[in-house]
Amino acid sequence: MKGQLLLVRDGLEGALPSMTRAFNKAGFAVSMASRLALPDAAPADVVLLRILDRDPVPTLWSLHRQGYRSVIAASMAPSSQECIRLLNAGADYYLDAPMDPGELVARVRVALRFSTWLGVQPAVAPVDQGTLYKDALINS
Repeated sequence: MKGQLLLVRDGLEGALPSMTRAFNKAGFAVSMASRLALPDAAPADVVLLRILDRDPVPTLWSLHRQGYRSVIAASMAPSSQECIRLLNAGADYYLDAPMDPGELVARVRVALRFSTWLGVQPAVAPVDQGTLYKDALINS
């Protein structure tokens, strides 16, 4: 399963070269953007970023409102509490970074598979700004 993957540079700078190589080798189309450029970034099936906010809810839900089908939050200081915090805030998946490149690719494929099973269409255009992405999914 291939897909469009958007890597957000902020906070992942040291891991980006190895991540990009692993994703390219696996056949993903990879693009990168800074956090500030996210609203203007090309649509992607998966966005992978490190959440640097104290309150990650606005960032994560903003990404869903922009139409991103899967949002994966990465942490450079993994802990169970950090995982719970980010998943509860709206991340679809959580990764401990850095990790083995093969495992990283496999975990992104899992996120794509889940969204495919749910019948979520690839991100082509933002969803209606009045409806949260996940609310539309749950209520459809």
